[in-house]
Amino acid sequence: MNNLTITKSKFIFFSFSFLGLIAAICSSYVLPKKYFSDALTIIHNPWNLKGVVGGFQLSIFFYSITGMRWMPFSLVALIQYPILIYILTKIGIPSNFDKVKVNNLLMYASFFVIGIFISMQTKEFITFIFCAILVKLIKNKNKEYVFRNRIIICLMILLYSYIFREYYYLVLILSIFISILSYCNLKLNSFLIIIYGLIMIILISCGHNMVKHGYLSDKTRTELNERRLDDPKIKEESRSAIIPPLPTNTWYGDAVSIIYGFMVVNIPITSIFSASPQVSLFSIWQLTLFFCLSLKFDQILKVKKNNNIRWAYYITFSFFIVQGLFEPDLGSSIRHKAGIFPLIYFILFYDDKEK
Repeated sequence: MNNLTITKSKFIFFSFSFLGLIAAICSSYVLPKKYFSDALTIIHNPWNLKGVVGGFQLSIFFYSITGMRWMPFSLVALIQYPILIYILTKIGIPSNFDKVKVNNLLMYASFFVIGIFISMQTKEFITFIFCAILVKLIKNKNKEYVFRNRIIICLMILLYSYIFREYYYLVLILSIFISILSYCNLKLNSFLIIIYGLIMIILISCGHNMVKHGYLSDKTRTELNERRLDDPKIKEESRSAIIPPLPTNTWYGDAVSIIYGFMVVNIPITSIFSASPQVSLFSIWQLTLFFCLSLKFDQILKVKKNNNIRWAYYITFSFFIVQGLFEPDLGSSIRHKAGIFPLIYFILFYDDKEK
């Protein structure tokens, strides 16, 4: 009976994977051009970027050496999507994946999210592979290697920040900060950790302003959205742009912008009632995902074990907090979540994986 149940779970897993693959292949024929803006930059390199240090630079190099840079989007999807699914199977297929549970329903929808947002030449494909390596290290429960793997995880994020995405410096700082908090004799829950994390990011942004004269949310989200909204060709495609309620050139405006950004990209309650059906659906997915992960985080904070499982939560929630700082719009926030999905998948099903 157990074998039958596991087989049914695998059948459901691969059935939704197949449907996600179809969505990935067809996405370039039905989705608007804004979904492929990064892909077009990687293909055409309009700024003549060179080298391998930098998000677009490394992506251009990667897709050039693999030969996928000039392939049609549908062919890239046919190559990339099965690789992503294979990675998830190596993390583990839950033994109860055929049951009607919130986590499972979230994952059913996630197959399509991954298919839509990582079905073309994109930086998120590289991020996905990177996060899968982190999960591999996190899963290792050998007590002899716990501290060593923790150091390797931190060094990998540090290198990734330098070579590929600078904002991961903040993810690393927050992850270490949350780790230190967990060792203190404090009664922590996911809500308190988010509050402490937001305060830390606001302080870092204020420190950045004192050193380099500019608040972080002003230099990332605000300046980017101002350029996009000033361009009539892009303005119509930026309807989900995150516009903070206050100017971001003051410390309190920056603080409000960070908190507001965090709420919009992780707890998008108002976006559920959007006139755009896809915005409503993606908002429901993000909201449900955030609360499921928060409940999981609360559970694991109560357990004191000498392993690195908590680091999946530290990194993921640090990323969510940092999203409040830099995400320009809802679409980008979902695409970036798709990039770190190995961590999210591991958290969602950590207790239910096949052995």
